[in-house]
Amino acid sequence: MPSNTVKWFRRLTFTFVGLAGVYALACAWFQLRHPRPVLALASKTAFAPAWPKGFLWGTATAAHQVEGGNVFNDWARFERLPGKIAHGDTSGVAAGHWDKVAEDIGLMKQLGANAYRFSIEWSRLEPTEGTWDDTAWQHYADEIAQLRAAGQEPVVTLLHFTFPAWLAARGGATAPDFPQRFGRFAAEAARRLGPQVRWWCTVNEPQVQMYQGYVIGVWPPGVKDNALAVKAFEGLLKAHGAAAIALRKGDSDAYIGLASNMVYFEPANPWNLLEQVVTNVVSNGFNWSFYESIINGRLLFSMPGFPTLDAPAPELKGSIDWVGINYYRRNLVRFAPGAPGMVDISAGPGTLSDAKVEIYPEGLLALLRDGWKRYHLPIAITENGVADSAGIHRPMFVRQHAYAVKQAIDEGIDVRGAFHWTLMDNFEWAEGYGWRFGLYRLDRATLARTAAAGGEEFKRLAPPR
Repeated sequence: MPSNTVKWFRRLTFTFVGLAGVYALACAWFQLRHPRPVLALASKTAFAPAWPKGFLWGTATAAHQVEGGNVFNDWARFERLPGKIAHGDTSGVAAGHWDKVAEDIGLMKQLGANAYRFSIEWSRLEPTEGTWDDTAWQHYADEIAQLRAAGQEPVVTLLHFTFPAWLAARGGATAPDFPQRFGRFAAEAARRLGPQVRWWCTVNEPQVQMYQGYVIGVWPPGVKDNALAVKAFEGLLKAHGAAAIALRKGDSDAYIGLASNMVYFEPANPWNLLEQVVTNVVSNGFNWSFYESIINGRLLFSMPGFPTLDAPAPELKGSIDWVGINYYRRNLVRFAPGAPGMVDISAGPGTLSDAKVEIYPEGLLALLRDGWKRYHLPIAITENGVADSAGIHRPMFVRQHAYAVKQAIDEGIDVRGAFHWTLMDNFEWAEGYGWRFGLYRLDRATLARTAAAGGEEFKRLAPPR
């Protein structure tokens, strides 16, 4: 008869084997729910996509980054502070787009594009609180008319990182009256521009704005306060809701969405169940919190190291018609008890852009699948580009990411358009003019535009006009 020691050892062995089996099954379950995306081999070579009828194939810019002369917003002040912008750059004349609209629309046509996503600068349109600049409004109305005449569908963004100085002085995204003021701005945009605009994007990358401005403090207002970051997140959500209500009231044909920056997160060690769980938490918090709040009609935010936000907001429900995804990179996630939030996030191991982020087109396919599974709403890739000053990576980047989009469409995902960031090199916020994303290269001294690597591939992949 076995001794008590042997019995104990057997029980311990069976327990260990059982736990190992449960662990293995849990890991397998997580991997089945989040399979690694794979692009067909054809993505490595030239292909000729048959895009759906009406597919938007366009470029994207933001007002402060390209227009020049934006002096009434929070960034204009921030840029003048020592050490805030790489190389001591300021936006200044930027790409001179304010005076070169006709020329730049011609460049879009040369690329074979049929759509243009751009922002209207709130601080130009309302330089002082309650006072509209009719000349600035007319400028944008004329630009939209020119776009339409050139066969370019305008996709208008209302807020792309900049606040009027008068609102920034009261707290910007955290100001108590920010949602109300933004709703008023949206109502005015619908009144003045609505007849010529169908596609509206309320807010660009709210989670990036909260992270850069309130977590690491490298953007305005330049603070480091996680609680204030969540308050900014709440303000941006409420502002989106107010804008959607105003747009629909003023423009019955308004087709409303927003643009959310999304990272494809993977566990650094797929066999590590804890890293799989943490990766899922990070992905849900960073990528989908804004959309989850809208879909559920609740203010929802939960990420390690941040206060939890959970409050009713029924006005958000049904406020979007389409989901916007800005995609640039894959990141690896590690469980790190000594790190903030016990999470370490790093670039993937593949080819890195000048921005030191991994070029990973498979991640776009994964996010399109995830977004469609979650919401079954039409999707637009509102930004997708690569910092590539030498032009080494951009042609392949354009081809492979286009292939990822077409593969998603072929799987039955309703993707309505894709916008390349960006039309021409521009002011890249805290990075100044160091990163070049443009399909046209910008000479900062003369503001001349010359064709850059990737443009011919973009044109080859464009839908027939």
